[in-house]
Amino acid sequence: MIRRKSFIAWAGGLLLALSACQLVDVECDQECQEFWLDGATVNDPCSEPGNKDCLVSHRFGNPDNGQKANPVIIAVHGFTASTYEWEEFRHYAEDSSHDSGSVNVSLVLLGGHGLDIDVFRSSSSAEWGKPIVEEYDSLRALGYQDINFACVSTGCALLMDYLKRGYFHQQVPRWVFMVDPIVVPSAKLLALANIVGPILGNSPNPGSDSEKAHWYTNRPQETLQELYSLINKVKNELEEGFKLPKGTRAKIYKSKQDESADPVGALLIYKGMRKYDGSHIEVEMEDSHLHVMTRLQGREPTPTQSDTLMQAKIFDQMFQFTVSKP
Repeated sequence: MIRRKSFIAWAGGLLLALSACQLVDVECDQECQEFWLDGATVNDPCSEPGNKDCLVSHRFGNPDNGQKANPVIIAVHGFTASTYEWEEFRHYAEDSSHDSGSVNVSLVLLGGHGLDIDVFRSSSSAEWGKPIVEEYDSLRALGYQDINFACVSTGCALLMDYLKRGYFHQQVPRWVFMVDPIVVPSAKLLALANIVGPILGNSPNPGSDSEKAHWYTNRPQETLQELYSLINKVKNELEEGFKLPKGTRAKIYKSKQDESADPVGALLIYKGMRKYDGSHIEVEMEDSHLHVMTRLQGREPTPTQSDTLMQAKIFDQMFQFTVSKP
């Protein structure tokens, strides 16, 4: 058995060696602040208190009976990201040309996200999830009758934790859609963030120029620790097992080749999160190498035709399931 001190020394040496060839402590200087989310000049539009365009509870804060009956999907983005991840789906779902109806989409900005890097650095996973339940509570209080959820990556971990704790029992969601949920990280070194994270500092995620305006380029070690604690908690909850509320259905879409969320997580969800009657939820494994495969805008290199067709298929399924009444 490897002793703890020896293991820490080994892990620290390994990570430091890896950092020499893979990680760079990227600083957001004055020049980058012109277009990086990390800086003080670029914020997610949904972080503005007066912006009524993002949340359905703000856009239609005095709904009529038709609006109350119309389905709403609360869309939740992932770690270090922003509402940008769900913009394409919102445009699709709210397109008035659909013959089968329409769906309103609430773009929820996770707590601590969308502002400068110092706000993100000091945020906790409990803060990340707070806006999810705030929008749910607001919609319920306004009389919306058909509330659903869609999430990606870490947004799914937050949502599963709320489902496990029975938070949505007062008005159960009819559908929960999860795209590339993270339960097991593909980067196994994330588990060591609390040991050597302070030594390594930021773990940068450079991305394309377009992505830098919508994702934090720097990933502070404090937030990596929060991420690991969250997904480890959810992993334990899935191993214990829990059931969805009565009347709630769920579907998982998981990329087979995902550099962020290990596909084995889909199996853990399939085994651990059951329908109310104890039966399995539906999991669809997709032939994709993208993490959050439903987001194609801003990617470099340009998405393939296969990526585009897959996005269209998933969007259409989510839309049709939501507008179809039981």
